[in-house]
Amino acid sequence: MKLNFQTPISVAIAIGVGIIVLLGYFFGTNASGEITLIGILQSYFLQGAVVVAGVALLVGVFNLTAVHVKRIKQGDKAVYSLITVLALLLTLLVGAYDLAMTYLQGETGLRYTRWIFENIQLPIESSLMAIIAISLTYAAIRLLSRRLNFMSVVFSVVLIILLVGAIPAIAASDFNILSSIRNWIMSVPVVGGTRGIVLGMAMGIIATGIRILMGADRPYGG
Repeated sequence: MKLNFQTPISVAIAIGVGIIVLLGYFFGTNASGEITLIGILQSYFLQGAVVVAGVALLVGVFNLTAVHVKRIKQGDKAVYSLITVLALLLTLLVGAYDLAMTYLQGETGLRYTRWIFENIQLPIESSLMAIIAISLTYAAIRLLSRRLNFMSVVFSVVLIILLVGAIPAIAASDFNILSSIRNWIMSVPVVGGTRGIVLGMAMGIIATGIRILMGADRPYGG
């Protein structure tokens, strides 16, 4: 008789681990603050999740490398794929060298890795943010030209205040209404919208977790 272990065992493991981790947040410690058995199991499961996430990251790196190596062999956008693979290998080598110097020579700070982040990645991220600002400005102009209403005007005005108020010469002035309005927008409406998005993500994660625990969804391949 051939038994199908895949579905029932995977569902049972997912449900059991999920329930233990969930209970660990409520009953992980007793009244005196000592960790309980559920808390110990939760800690082990969370540490295992970190290990699995690290392995998944390595699998993703290997898959990315394999895809770009295949493109290099096929000649499909080979230049960009070659740059990606070389940058990946160079970063890995620099990181390995910094770690070796840290553990063998006692050097701290990961000097060369930090240089890569400060002089390569940070300027790229700044350029992307500049592109986003230009894209938003262009979107505001097209929105005003195609759909002139109250919300489009509010969007455009807020965008102008945020961009102009972020100019260093204006932001550093002693008395600046635009800078004050920009700070209020960043600290009140933006923070409120961000919290709303985070709450929505949390509710979605909870709903997905409940469906997985009930066996309705099986993203783990069960």
